[in-house]
Amino acid sequence: MKNKKYIYVASITPFDKNNNVDETAMKKLLDKNISEGADGFFIGGSAGESFLLSFEERVKTFEIASHYLENSVIIAHVGSVSTKEAIDCAKEAKALGIKNIAAVPPFYFGFSPKEVANYYYDIAQAVDMPVIYYNIPSSTSREIDLYNPEYKELFQSNAIAGIKHTNLNLYQLERIKNLNPEIKCYGGYENCMVAFLAFGVDGFIGSSFNFMLPQYKKVMELYLIHREDEARNLEAKANTVLEFLLKNGLCAGLKCAVTELGIDVGIPRKPFLPYDENKRNELIKLMKENLLN
Repeated sequence: MKNKKYIYVASITPFDKNNNVDETAMKKLLDKNISEGADGFFIGGSAGESFLLSFEERVKTFEIASHYLENSVIIAHVGSVSTKEAIDCAKEAKALGIKNIAAVPPFYFGFSPKEVANYYYDIAQAVDMPVIYYNIPSSTSREIDLYNPEYKELFQSNAIAGIKHTNLNLYQLERIKNLNPEIKCYGGYENCMVAFLAFGVDGFIGSSFNFMLPQYKKVMELYLIHREDEARNLEAKANTVLEFLLKNGLCAGLKCAVTELGIDVGIPRKPFLPYDENKRNELIKLMKENLLN
């Protein structure tokens, strides 16, 4: 559909009582999100606790999600510090029929712009498909420098299909789109949905969509029919809940909220800590006060 704005859930990874990936719970959540209008899923990202999963577990989440390829877009996050591991993940995703891969830039070691660019070129070449650049400098400490020729060439190349822009620098997003109009731009901060929509993003990939999808979907619908004030008001209510999660632990809060809505997805992996009873009660109160029924 021309000019359609897509909304993808940055899916959490449910764990059972033995701290293993819970396939049944994951399928229940994916089914629920599809019934709420999700266009697809971003699997194994930050909300999915990707770097707390083993390689085999990351592939298992891709395999579970691949059962939804007929009616959903599946984006497999394959990012790693190691190019080899990212490529191995990408090959597993492709073998499952997944046609969209994403990767954070390699982090921790302070890689040069050329090394970062080569990481994306190597992944794209290895699986013969372009990569969605997962831009989340708050976690990777890796900023995109569009004045650097290596980055500029990367975003103008066929190695990059899109960007998940989990960054409040909207000017940078516009400059990337200006460099390469073919790049798909997805907002990664749903708490600024109205602002991102004003910049013309192609859609959103959001972690709070695991349990707040109806709310943010309505925000998008209201904005697109030029009822901006209503969109902002509804966004503010959702943001009251999201602000609490960001302050008190996002992964733990997402799992607490989804479990409260009827799907037991367990608790996050250590060193994350689950919400205590006080935080849980406060979150439930905020959800009741601010979210659509």
